[in-house]
Amino acid sequence: MNRTLFLFIVFLSTTTIFAQSDILDNYIKIALESNLALQQKEYSYQKSLEALKESKRMFLPSISLNASYTVAEGGRILEIPFGDMLNPIYNNLNQINPILNPTAQQYPEIENMEIPLIRSTEQETYLQAGMPVFNAAIIQNHKIKQGLATVESINVEIYKRELVKEVKEAYIKYLQAEQIYILYSNTLEIVKLNLKFRESLFANDKITIDEVYAAKAQIMQVERDLVEADKNRVLATLWFNFLLNRDFDSDIDTGQFAAPIISGYNIQDITNTTLSNREELTQMDTYIEIQENNIKLQKGAALPEVSLFGQYGFQGEDYRFDNESDLAVAGVSLKWNIFNAGQRKSKIQQAKIDCQIIESQKLELERQLQLEVVNAYYSIQVAQKSIELAEQELDNFRKTYSLVEKKYQQGMVNYLDYSNALNNLLNAEIKLILALYEYQLEQINLERLTSTYQF
Repeated sequence: MNRTLFLFIVFLSTTTIFAQSDILDNYIKIALESNLALQQKEYSYQKSLEALKESKRMFLPSISLNASYTVAEGGRILEIPFGDMLNPIYNNLNQINPILNPTAQQYPEIENMEIPLIRSTEQETYLQAGMPVFNAAIIQNHKIKQGLATVESINVEIYKRELVKEVKEAYIKYLQAEQIYILYSNTLEIVKLNLKFRESLFANDKITIDEVYAAKAQIMQVERDLVEADKNRVLATLWFNFLLNRDFDSDIDTGQFAAPIISGYNIQDITNTTLSNREELTQMDTYIEIQENNIKLQKGAALPEVSLFGQYGFQGEDYRFDNESDLAVAGVSLKWNIFNAGQRKSKIQQAKIDCQIIESQKLELERQLQLEVVNAYYSIQVAQKSIELAEQELDNFRKTYSLVEKKYQQGMVNYLDYSNALNNLLNAEIKLILALYEYQLEQINLERLTSTYQF
């Protein structure tokens, strides 16, 4: 095969780029389903939902079973002087009654009574129920938990977008590494054919031995570049499969190749889309709402807490569950912290300052995103211009190589000129490959910046 025609075919196969299609979308779907870091984000979201359910259930009644059995010895004794109070009276009656009524019975001696304050055995078994009627802390806590659950949900969406960006970038970089590897592989075949041709000419005394040595040196240079390209291709494969949580050596489908689509962009439209779509700004709004509820929570501490409670059970020195041992209690509980030396006011002020901090952070984030928009806009303009310049440069070096090769075959130029023309063509092809893929990487970055990928 004519070397010029062969190299031109190599150029055509390496200056095309993959148009994002169902293949890449399928890989993104796999990543969203199996990426380990994303699963951790979703676990955090599920945990926040459970915390929200917990806060909601605080409005409902609670019932608990309480039981205790104690054995005691000693302790304080309460002495009641029944004997000291009644025995003098009874003695007088015993002296008078026989005179008035000989048949009257004698009153007995009464001893003083001793009652231990702690009984030697004691059991208490009861069910206790309670339900809040009004509690500002529970109300605001529920709203705060709702906000935190929303924050975790947004965190999942943010990571999904980051994952999509990483998968797309990893795929593009794999294609880039693959195309450069193919280019060096094809170039190696060309320089090997050239070496055989040089050796044939030297064997027939057409050229000197230095041209054979130069051809061998060029093969070594291309082989070294090929090893480096193969390393980059392997690393790109490993990273892509890591994002998809697959075996590291899994094959990557490159699909069909098509020319890239060059699009025009308006910086104001990009800015408006970014500020409208970015989940991070929505998350900041949620944080502000959480802090506003926290302010209400601190203010609500000045309000009373009202709750209902009830208790039914059995008490006694031993376990007896009958009408003589049962006990029932029901009531309303009121707790009102009337004065706390200004602590509540300080907490309210701290919550307001936290809210102001988040509002400032949101403004800073908006400014940062606007700066990123400007950087992305000019980066994509540079990438687009780089493609145009690389195409022109490659066209010139391709024509130069064609002419130099013809002269070289006719013995009109030396091998050094031919080798330089080949290297220049190879470098120009690599520049165009890099420019084409760099443009797509900038498009991916712009898509992430504006949050326009549709899941």
